[in-house]
Amino acid sequence: MDIAAYLKKHSLTQKQFADKIGCTQGAVSQWLLGAQPSAERAVEIEKKTDGQIQRHELRPDLFAKQAA
Repeated sequence: MDIAAYLKKHSLTQKQFADKIGCTQGAVSQWLLGAQPSAERAVEIEKKTDGQIQRHELRPDLFAKQAA
């Protein structure tokens, strides 16, 4: 799931999501426009969304998809 889908599914604003993961609303906005979060932030997003957004979805250039 990407960030936009997560926001929609959980009826969250960018600000609410930013508060949940500990960043700024501006950073969330940039990610929605195509910027990539850092590797550390991708891991944090995965943790704070209970794996609904996975690090490999945010940064496929850095993380391989985990086998189920």
